[in-house]
Amino acid sequence: MVVLLLCAAGVAYAWFHQQVSGANDRVSPEIRVALTEKPASTLQTVTSETQAPPSPSAMNLLLLGSDHREEEEDDPGRSDTIILVHVDPDQDYLSLLSLPRDLRVKIPGHGMNKINYAYAAGGGELTIRTIQELTGVDVDHYLEVDFNAFCDITDSLGGVYVDVDKRYYNDNPRYELINLAPGYQLLHGSDALDYVRFRRDLNLDFGRMERQQIFLSAIKDQAMGWDLPFRLPGLVSSLFSNVATDLGANDILELAYWGIGLNRENIRRIALVGVADELDEVSYVFVDDEDLARAVSDFLTAPGPGSDGVTGPDSEVSSAATVAETAPDLSGVEVDVLNANGRAGEAAAAGEWLGALGATIVTVDNAGRSVGQTLVECPSGMASEGKKVAEAIGAESVGTDSSVERVTVVLGDDFALPTEYSLPPGPDTVPSAGGWKTIAQMVPFAVRAPFYLPEGYSFSERVPTSGATYNIEVGGGSRPAFKMVYRLKENGHWTDQYMGIMETTWVDAPAACEGREVTRDGITYTIVGSRDKVERIWWKADGVLYWVSNTIFNLLSEDELLAVAESMIYIPPE
Repeated sequence: MVVLLLCAAGVAYAWFHQQVSGANDRVSPEIRVALTEKPASTLQTVTSETQAPPSPSAMNLLLLGSDHREEEEDDPGRSDTIILVHVDPDQDYLSLLSLPRDLRVKIPGHGMNKINYAYAAGGGELTIRTIQELTGVDVDHYLEVDFNAFCDITDSLGGVYVDVDKRYYNDNPRYELINLAPGYQLLHGSDALDYVRFRRDLNLDFGRMERQQIFLSAIKDQAMGWDLPFRLPGLVSSLFSNVATDLGANDILELAYWGIGLNRENIRRIALVGVADELDEVSYVFVDDEDLARAVSDFLTAPGPGSDGVTGPDSEVSSAATVAETAPDLSGVEVDVLNANGRAGEAAAAGEWLGALGATIVTVDNAGRSVGQTLVECPSGMASEGKKVAEAIGAESVGTDSSVERVTVVLGDDFALPTEYSLPPGPDTVPSAGGWKTIAQMVPFAVRAPFYLPEGYSFSERVPTSGATYNIEVGGGSRPAFKMVYRLKENGHWTDQYMGIMETTWVDAPAACEGREVTRDGITYTIVGSRDKVERIWWKADGVLYWVSNTIFNLLSEDELLAVAESMIYIPPE
């Protein structure tokens, strides 16, 4: 049996070596020459004072995703994805640095242009030289993946589970069509490609870079699934039939073995973010040298312990509390306060607060409707009084309504009381309490809702939009789940940054992967991601898996996500 196993292993290795050799043959001699050249840039030298000396085993890999299609032989395509990968087994960490495809750079022999033009003008070899001159990073190895390879690899894995942060939709045939709902779901080839390529929103190319790194992280989380041995031959065949790389068979096996055991905390994800603007009617991304140098320095530095931060419900002052400190005197202003957010007792508490500012509270009642944004309405001729009240509570505008008798405050989901007037946590006082109670009556498992929301975040969408739950595809069956999406507003404007709350009975979902554990009040919370980029925090209770997901740009700190998770309250199905 030992002899048979050794023979089988030998045959498998020979087949694997043959597959890799095919990918090696697609690397042109020009690319191999470019890989032997050293960067002339001094950028790395400038940042090296803050970095540890490189390990003997460290290497830098250029990962290119090209938009070349086989049916378009005359079109060389462009580099749709540009990611530098730094691998350091001795220091046991890996870094990803994504470069925006529209980044304005100097391309050797071609002047200033978008960085992805280097691929169109001179293929992989010119792209390598351009990146080395730009960053000062010595590129040691090369891996190029095209659209066909990406879809085939994803399908050979049986799809990849991704927690989609928001709704992605485009029906304009001029660009890539996409229709993805928020929520944890299994993405197959074409949908996965749409997800990592989409950039027609407020996040532009920067959001796409983040999604590409999120997708790569999801592959790592799922790479050791129970059926991987059965999928491995198809995966290897799909991968090496469509890619070009100079990495040898032994290199790939060693990297795969090391990468499987790599802790998530030792993976650093960096996306170079600049300013999108036009020059001579051409859209570019501009990045100054200081930001570029900082990104390269982070890329070549092992992740540190980071900072625990100082935010959260105990240390962060709500926007309403901040406004209250400088609120105008409301003496002589008569006010009606109506509750339109479903949080029991909040209209009375708001009345007490406004009364403390000098207002005369005439009526406290329910509005008989639901609104997301707090409104201030007043009859004609009382605009000045309405503006004072709006300023006090942080409402954005004042509307004129002939049906109201006096200044009327309609409390929406976004309303936040000052700390001293806050209501005690409970099913009736969580944000969007009415909606959560409705969900609890429909969903066939224990529902929990957050009492604390980070400043600027308010409810945006539930998936499914109607009904109790949607189904996550699992093997030959499915598991019920739902997602609540919260959108960030900054300086009075909506952003494309969304925090999510997922709840499902699929307690063994890949999202519940290894991470740092924190135990609070008998519940163990697992923090996934590095300290500077926490992706999500998950925990289990009552046969349900819950998690709070960060925004696509990881805007929320570990403390803020933990505060949301710890504030989750059971909502009984009354």
